Amino acid sequence: MKKKVVSLLLTVCMMTVLLTGCVGESEENAKAETTEESAKGTEKAGEFTIGMRFPMAIDQMQQQTMDNVTELVETAGGSLLVENAALTPEGNIQAYERLIAAGVDGLAVIPAADSVLPRIKEMCEEAQIPWSIYYRSIMDENIKSEIEASPYYLGNTYEDEYQAGYTLTKKMGESGCKNIVLFSTALGDTTGEQRESGMNDACAEYDMKVVNEFRAVAQASDATQSMESVLTTHPEVDGIFISAGTLTPGILPALTSLLDEYNRKDIKITIIDFPQGLQDAFAEGYMLAACGGHNVTDPLFSASLVINKIKETPLFDKSESIRINQMILESEEDVVNYFKYCENGISTYTPDEAKEMFFKFDNKDITSESFKKTAEEYNIDTVVERHKELVK
Repeated sequence: MKKKVVSLLLTVCMMTVLLTGCVGESEENAKAETTEESAKGTEKAGEFTIGMRFPMAIDQMQQQTMDNVTELVETAGGSLLVENAALTPEGNIQAYERLIAAGVDGLAVIPAADSVLPRIKEMCEEAQIPWSIYYRSIMDENIKSEIEASPYYLGNTYEDEYQAGYTLTKKMGESGCKNIVLFSTALGDTTGEQRESGMNDACAEYDMKVVNEFRAVAQASDATQSMESVLTTHPEVDGIFISAGTLTPGILPALTSLLDEYNRKDIKITIIDFPQGLQDAFAEGYMLAACGGHNVTDPLFSASLVINKIKETPLFDKSESIRINQMILESEEDVVNYFKYCENGISTYTPDEAKEMFFKFDNKDITSESFKKTAEEYNIDTVVERHKELVK
């Protein structure tokens, strides 16, 4: 596959992280190099490189996700190149520009908004590299048509975000909540919009209302300050819906500590994602339900689209949308099982399972239908069944 030669000046100027695939490696131990140095390393480490963007601050779930993708790419004979950047339109463009300048052979992309996709498409076409989207669907029909017309775009992996928002808010309505607070993504984030659409429909069905909303809260201390003001101005509040739990590291312990301080055990919480403090929130009686589990797995399917294309065994004849199941946890026991089997240092799909289920160049019996079926069957029960001998 041809790639345009990038200028030495661009290459020397940019910084990224080359992951070596050590399971459980901390952020502090990750080796930061210039992209020129990283590119030299990847020539030795693998026959191809996949580029991805990850946040500036890495929590346990994000570290597990990086470890999972690193292992997947290395199992296929390649290396993963990571650019740490904010999930904003500007951060998106800069991250993928740097990865392409570093000479990656393909990209797995998480877009901050549909509006960045035409520019990413142009960059990938210019570099002549395949790319896919994870965690997202393209909602703008005009942009979707433009992206799907590109021969380098392979498709997306996504979750039913509307259903996630609806299901969790419905559980709040069934528990008697009437006045809820929303912590969500920035306006324009398509995933957040879909989750809130589901929330709004459940609110209408159960006669609930959102008394206040807070968006793109970066720090747990800011979430605490915002919620404290609500407890003062809206003492009738009885529920909190957090539509993106990994957006604000530490938000659950911060909020439950605040509710303890105000003696508000009556306030119930639902959350999308499985962040720090989830088990304690269930044990303390605050948490009704959590939806997620897709984070550590979704990018594996998206990256596999790119890997198979690079290895000249494409899984689909044209771009494809692949839905990944989300898990619903409703008890402390559910949380224990999830972390025991899904975020325990062992990927949700081991190298041998990847060769059997993901890599058509290793298993010629893999079809587009079998690949999609693997994604649809992802849940805690199938992970436990596959890994019951691995996890003690």
